[in-house]
Amino acid sequence: MTGALARSVAGTRWIWWSVLVGSALSLPIAVPAARAQEANALPAAAPALPFRREPPLRSYTAIRRMESVNDRHRKEAWLVVRTQLREDGTYTWQVLDEGGSDLILNRVLRPALEREAQAHRDGRSKRGGLTPDNYTFSAPSPVEGGWRVGIEPRKHQDMLVRGTILVSDEGELLRVEGDLVKRPSFWTKAVHLVRHYGRVEGAHVPLRLDMVAQVRLVGTSRLAMTYQYLEVNGQVVADGPGSTSLSTRSTGTRAPSR
Repeated sequence: MTGALARSVAGTRWIWWSVLVGSALSLPIAVPAARAQEANALPAAAPALPFRREPPLRSYTAIRRMESVNDRHRKEAWLVVRTQLREDGTYTWQVLDEGGSDLILNRVLRPALEREAQAHRDGRSKRGGLTPDNYTFSAPSPVEGGWRVGIEPRKHQDMLVRGTILVSDEGELLRVEGDLVKRPSFWTKAVHLVRHYGRVEGAHVPLRLDMVAQVRLVGTSRLAMTYQYLEVNGQVVADGPGSTSLSTRSTGTRAPSR
């Protein structure tokens, strides 16, 4: 393989990791929901949507810490950014601090944020929600902490996940976990993600994202991202348990099924 071709292939494999990260960041931040379920009384048969309706997230300002690690090449980097979504749909981000591998910073993390911004500009951030048009839902089964519901995409398209959701006894969506149903390229073999949700100033918001991808020639790559909200729907966030730590390390996320 010539030097130029080798550099081209090397660049491509890292670009596709940034595409995956960007796709995960573009998953809808506010998930459409159905009628509220009665507390402690999810039905035996799955309804159209097995979690309660939430008011839309109109705007927010948040500090995120993003960390990416590549096992094979022993590279890692982190980025702290201020992100803002305005009520008119405008999305911006600003780097506050960074460190680690320049390759991951410039080929993965920064491009992923720009892809997220592009998804807001072209409307893709509004697709991929947990809706009956996109998913079928299994009957809820009781587990520790609430109810587990299987989700199966109706379409083979970007940003849809095959896996499970965790719903609290009160009908609140707590977690989405699974594999992306559509891989963005030949270079990606499998992608597994876990997204945790919680409540900040009364709004239902994502608190943490963990993702593991198997990328050809790159190997296992991992991403962890935590959110610390400063403002939600025009309300300044008071210090409290709803804010997430910026020092959270990536731990415990399993590799995706191949």
